[in-house]
Amino acid sequence: MSKEMTLVTPGSVAKWDEIYASGSADKKYPNLDLVRLEKWFFKTGKGRLLEYAFGCGENLLHLLECGYTVDGVDVSIEAKKLTERKFIHRPELAKRATIIHLSSDVTRLPYEDERFDFVNCLSVLSLLGSPERAQYLLWEFSRVMKPGAKIIADINGPDSDFVHNSTPLGNDIYETKGHGGSDKPHLSYCPKDSATFVELVKPIFEIDDVGFSWHKYFHSEIQEFIICAHLRA
Repeated sequence: MSKEMTLVTPGSVAKWDEIYASGSADKKYPNLDLVRLEKWFFKTGKGRLLEYAFGCGENLLHLLECGYTVDGVDVSIEAKKLTERKFIHRPELAKRATIIHLSSDVTRLPYEDERFDFVNCLSVLSLLGSPERAQYLLWEFSRVMKPGAKIIADINGPDSDFVHNSTPLGNDIYETKGHGGSDKPHLSYCPKDSATFVELVKPIFEIDDVGFSWHKYFHSEIQEFIICAHLRA
């Protein structure tokens, strides 16, 4: 594993608390890529799943509806409050969910080794601000995954608002402003192509599929490279 570092990008927590407290990042539907890949790759609807950075909670609720027992973590206390409010209306799902607020100085996931059958990590890795921190998190996922466990992860590419509305700092790292309705800047790591993302992932996981998702309309352009992989048994 890479040299120990925090799982949370320094200085980012206040930004995400602002975004989730304002309601600007609240959604009423899960990520479409997750809906498809849960059926095509995870398939079972059974087992214990880690939802990393649950945000507004819609992906987490969808995975619970699919049948998984879900542990969710997020660095934003406001995201946790938002998701807990949604659980009030879905008590039957809340029984199979445990959500945890991660402190900004955390260096390890709060779980024992080989706990999870599945990991979902969407819309996260770019926000860690560097390839080193992104890979560190992937190594930490591997620690808490059972042999053969599956993971879905994505990362933003260069044809994305994370790059367009930003200042390049070199090595595919950008200072991004105006994301999510907050004026607070943050660092984004957006590799130049999917092959670069593969090089980040393959020392840790056996890759089953590499794809991408891309949309552009009105004021939004999002390009994401997506990897489905498993932990070698």
